Amino acid sequence: MGPKYVSTIVSDHYDEKKDQTTYTKFPYGSLSLPGQWTKTSLNQVSGQQNFKSKDLLSTGLLINQASSYPFYVKGMTSNQFVKAMYEWDSKYFIANIQANCTIIKQDTVNHFIVWQIIAHNDKYNVENQYLFGCENGLVFTVLAPTRKLTIEQKIDFIETVYKNKTVGTCCN
Repeated sequence: MGPKYVSTIVSDHYDEKKDQTTYTKFPYGSLSLPGQWTKTSLNQVSGQQNFKSKDLLSTGLLINQASSYPFYVKGMTSNQFVKAMYEWDSKYFIANIQANCTIIKQDTVNHFIVWQIIAHNDKYNVENQYLFGCENGLVFTVLAPTRKLTIEQKIDFIETVYKNKTVGTCCN
């Protein structure tokens, strides 16, 4: 059986006092980016919403139901889900762009994996870091900003965004 269909409302808002941009996908939850960001494109396949900062950094956020993924198995823990999501997504990148994919960090208390994709070949020049997290049946992914930051700054950024999330209650 597929995921329960849930109508969603999507919004983004910059709060000047907090100096953060919050992306909300109601009733799933929200993720807040430090500073002012503007929505750019939406990946129609994955549902990832892309953003650009005033400093021309790019990032992507996704909030979705865990049950909407083809590898989801009813009763999976959040940690089992993020591990399966990493395996599923990394297999795609390995097969399609000849990437090297590695886990940088796994946090079983906060239910997330930080990993990277590296592909330098004739067709692709990619070095991306992602965080995949899951809580309460909801998936939160954060793409690290583009190469203008060090790897340490990227990891700090995506972990901060994830840890400051708001988790909805629709999909438990």
